Amino acid sequence: MLYSTFEDIILNIILIIFPILIYLVIVCYKDNITKSEDNFLLNIALTTSLYLCLHFGQNSAGNKILLFCNIPIIIAYVKKKHNIAIFLSIINILYCYYTYNSMYIISITKYISYFVLFLCAIKKNLSKGGFILSTAVIQGFFLSFEYFFQEINIEFESFIELLILVFTYYFASFSIVYLFKLVEKVKNLNITIKSLEKDKNIKDALFKLTHEIKNPLAVCQGYLEMFDIKNEQKAIKCITIIKQEISRSLNIITDFMELGKIKIVKEQIDLNLLLEDVYDCFKIISRTKDIKLLFEEDENKEIYINGDYERLKQVLINMLKNSLEASNKDGIIKLYSKVNKNNIKIIIEDNGIGMDEYTLSRVKEMFYTTKSSGTGLGVALSDEIIKAHSGELIYNSTLNKGTTVIIKLPI
Repeated sequence: MLYSTFEDIILNIILIIFPILIYLVIVCYKDNITKSEDNFLLNIALTTSLYLCLHFGQNSAGNKILLFCNIPIIIAYVKKKHNIAIFLSIINILYCYYTYNSMYIISITKYISYFVLFLCAIKKNLSKGGFILSTAVIQGFFLSFEYFFQEINIEFESFIELLILVFTYYFASFSIVYLFKLVEKVKNLNITIKSLEKDKNIKDALFKLTHEIKNPLAVCQGYLEMFDIKNEQKAIKCITIIKQEISRSLNIITDFMELGKIKIVKEQIDLNLLLEDVYDCFKIISRTKDIKLLFEEDENKEIYINGDYERLKQVLINMLKNSLEASNKDGIIKLYSKVNKNNIKIIIEDNGIGMDEYTLSRVKEMFYTTKSSGTGLGVALSDEIIKAHSGELIYNSTLNKGTTVIIKLPI
């Protein structure tokens, strides 16, 4: 008898704990989970636990083994989710009514006691451990009633079984609550780690920004010291360089301020019109540099995407500007698009100087640039804009052979 009860206890505890463990793993490792999502997942886990225990749990000890179906209800009360606790209590009462017709009055009384205890626990600031212990005492009372007031033959083994059931109920409930505490600690630790990483990234970014601005300011200082108002030609040269360096500093600050503050206003836009607009901006510039810019428009298809016209134009202009600067005389740049089933690709190809593996690995990094006058923020900003469109910015490049930039956007 006791051996069979032990088997039933183990099976029912597994059925109860398994959905709750899945919930704990999800909330522990899922990033940016909202409070509503957390509540929804917890409700699903507790309801599933109760269903599995009622449907698949072994009941060789009769309705006494239904003690473990109370654990999800107790967990709900401990987590201050009284609505789901009441809902699960009603399910248990209905189950007792249809399965053990004579026991539903006892079940109603028991779950009313749980609810009253919950209200008292809130008023008296009762600890979670104290609340679980109190429910165990209440449950022990009702089990005693079932054993000693309804059964004719009372054996010592029945008394031992009662103690085992109540102790296991308390231990299982307390263990699950302890797991919740551990998960909270892990979540707080993850938040702390992410906060430290964010602080580190901010410090690194500010350090790089300071370094990048320091260079042009140092140049300005140097030329101001060399400035000779009596030498008009030299003064004009100094003023020109100082203006360029000040403009570069302002560009660095502007680009840096835009990072992390990208606002996208999406609307239906004609992709061919966008590409043609960008092509018109660059075709004259490319001719002056003896670089051939080819635009392959798909005239047979009207391609519409959901995006921010000006932001996407900003990205394309930045990509084409980089290709022009990387191209040699008589170089060729191609601008075209490809439509796939789930996405569209805007492709910019050049046969310029290309990049080695090291440069390619850092091309999206803030402030990294191989240009003497570059800010190193253009590609990082473009990547952020494309990500805001749920897209992807892909670079393929070979040193001295050229670079291909693929802008992948969802349709």
